[in-house]
Order: sequence, then structure tokens, then C-alpha cells
Amino acid sequence: MLKLYGQYRSRAFRVAWLCKESNIPYEHQNVTINVEGATCKEPWYTALNPNQRVPTIDDDGLVMWESAAINLYLAEKYRSPLWPKDAAGKARMLQWAFYVANDVEPPMITLQRHRHMLPPEQRNAKLADEAEQQMLPKMKVMEDCLARNKFFSGNDWGMADFMVASVSYAMWFNKFPLLEKFPKFKDWLDASVNRPMAKEARKLRE
Repeated sequence: MLKLYGQYRSRAFRVAWLCKESNIPYEHQNVTINVEGATCKEPWYTALNPNQRVPTIDDDGLVMWESAAINLYLAEKYRSPLWPKDAAGKARMLQWAFYVANDVEPPMITLQRHRHMLPPEQRNAKLADEAEQQMLPKMKVMEDCLARNKFFSGNDWGMADFMVASVSYAMWFNKFPLLEKFPKFKDWLDASVNRPMAKEARKLRE
């Protein structure tokens, strides 16, 4: 059986959500991060993931890390209903997977840390403001896509949507005010995180 390593309040949530959407059974092993004595630093885990981060999977002996790569692999192998039906759909999936990981997530994390996560005395308002300014044109790209299409995948909510939503979930959970500037994206994200299987995954995290 597939084994998922990581605490749910981390990127491991993204893998759990994909498994719920795709009816993939898995065994979960909690691996802590960012705490004293974190499990991710222990030698047995470092042997699985030399980056000492989460998530990691062991799928019948295939060990993988990096949440986006894991989800693309699992969706294809286990014939997820979200997997694209043709080459054009696969192209859209890869385009948006790379876009959200490379262009949206880095400033999103900085904004999240300095507006929501860090203790107030450790927050840097200048870094947060700069990150928000970096995000605005990136968010507009996604808003404009949804002005032309119902979903990132085209006519149906699919793997492209999942890849964007699984990263953007942090904006929804932390109630980023900037979402109000992008109403089509906000409505799409609200609907995405309230899908039945998304709610099941959220129970594990929230």
C-alpha cells in the first residue's frame, strides 16, 4: 500500500487531497517539521528524503519527494478521474502546475509567513508588502484565464485545477485580503476547497 509521510498541516495535505479525489488508499505516518526534535531530521527519514522536508511517499518501493511530482505521478498511475483525457489537457495541467509552483507559491509563502504565520515580533511588513506586489500580476493571469474559461482544465474541474487549488489553498485558509481583488479566482477557489473530497481532506488538516 502507498505510504505517505508528513504532517497534514504541511504540503502533505496536497497529497492527501489528491488521494481523496482519486480514491487512492494510503497509510499515513506522521513526520513532524519546524519543531524541536522534528522527525524529519531523524536518520531513518533523511534516508528517504535527503532534503529533510515533507511529504515523501513510498509506493511499493518507489520513494518520491516533492509534492507536485508526487501528485502528478499518483494521478497518472492510479488513473485518477482528474487525469487529462488528451494531450491538450495534459499540456494545460503541466502549464498550470509549473506556473503556480514557480510564479505564485514563492511570494505567497513570504506573504503567508510575514502576515500570518510568524510571531508578530518576527514579521517584516516590508517583505510582506513586496510579496503582495509580486503576487498581483501573477494572480491577474489566473483571473483572466477564469474570465475566458470555467476551469483551468477547460470545461471540467480537472488536474490543472487541482494543482492550482492545492497550492492556493493557503490563501483561502489564511483569508488573504488580496483574493477580494480577483473575484473570479476567489469564487473558483471557494468552490474548489469545498468539493466533497476536499472537505474530507481538510478534516485531516484543519
